[in-house]
Amino acid sequence: MLLVFSLVLSIISVAFGETVTKDIREDLEKRDIEEIGFLRGSDYSSPYCKGIKAIYVEPEGIIVLLSGKGDEFTEKDINSLFISIWKVFITSKYPHTIKLNILAEMRGEREASLIIKFPIGALYDFYKEKITRSDFLKQCDIWINGEKAVVEGDIIKVTGEEFKMNFKF
Repeated sequence: MLLVFSLVLSIISVAFGETVTKDIREDLEKRDIEEIGFLRGSDYSSPYCKGIKAIYVEPEGIIVLLSGKGDEFTEKDINSLFISIWKVFITSKYPHTIKLNILAEMRGEREASLIIKFPIGALYDFYKEKITRSDFLKQCDIWINGEKAVVEGDIIKVTGEEFKMNFKF
């Protein structure tokens, strides 16, 4: 009896997992992903993708590739990026544990990179005012130019730089 129950449960788990994956991929195709970006001249001319690209890859979650013009990420760029992420994904109905992975580059005289990863549920909770911006940022894994950032309250810190986050949804 236990063996039959385990078999039925595993079949249901596989079917549910495939359905979630298919639903997320279909939803991503319908979303206006091109809204994600920076206030400063985004050109999306990354050699890694044609235009801005969002895909769903298990177990990493949703991966968004961005490219912009400039030599570094500014406070305004990062605040703008968080606002644009919210505009694109707040109406989604993904499971709260799905990770959103933003991989961005700036191309200019110098090269700059930014990675932001967080569970989409943190975005939902922040929007619904269940958590503060500071609590939201604590759930983000942030890398700027290859250096893991430290979040202290509403400030993102890397060696020699601080970025005050004041985005509102």
